[in-house]
Amino acid sequence: MRKLLNQLERYYSAYMLIGQYSGWRNHGASVPNLSRLQAISGQSPRQTASFCAMLEARNLVFIDTLATDRRQKILRPADSLIREVARSCVAFVEAYDAIAGSALAPPIERDASLLGEMIHLSATRVRGAGTVIALYPRVLALSAYDCGYPMLVALILAHYRRRSGKEMFSLTHKALAERYQVSESHVGNVLGRLRQAGALVPAHGSEDAIVVEELVDEFERWCAAEMAHYADLARACLLRPTRPWKKRHRMGQG
Repeated sequence: MRKLLNQLERYYSAYMLIGQYSGWRNHGASVPNLSRLQAISGQSPRQTASFCAMLEARNLVFIDTLATDRRQKILRPADSLIREVARSCVAFVEAYDAIAGSALAPPIERDASLLGEMIHLSATRVRGAGTVIALYPRVLALSAYDCGYPMLVALILAHYRRRSGKEMFSLTHKALAERYQVSESHVGNVLGRLRQAGALVPAHGSEDAIVVEELVDEFERWCAAEMAHYADLARACLLRPTRPWKKRHRMGQG
């Protein structure tokens, strides 16, 4: 599942799927069906339908029928999908907690309904003001590649380990391809784009994928913005009582 979501368009579509379901369930928003998702998913209608079929085949999304109108088919995200999509959101809240001395993350992380609510609130902001990541062009560009974001995180981690004198891990094309289950040529293409953008130090060897300080600075500023974004949403979620997913279902299996 993680590899399925390690590309921005697919992740964003899953994010919006969860957001529209939580909006309907908790706030009486429009029925969360495929056509509404296709309007906000960021992918083409055909890509969105194909992606939802893939999620359904893996039991990550269930197609339910609205009890009051059996013509309406609802896209209901599985708890496992919600938790995987929210994993990075929770990580930002945990990082905020570590700095601020707060404890926002634990109750959010334990409850799939709260995770769904946080994603709904975020999706609502995104539709109104755009994504947080859009202000950080190199992070955004790399996230558009299959497994591009995890590769960026590996490069940033290598930067910190190198700077602190800690033991390094391999950054060869082969090692990165094995770690993220992509081809070596794909790794080469992603790193090549980074070099073209001036985001990597010129290479001297097979493991010299060293990020420039400007990219580190952009990554850190983006992380700080995401931490503030999700900490604010976590506070809002904890002030809004929600009930468990299963007790709120108003539909029958379709």
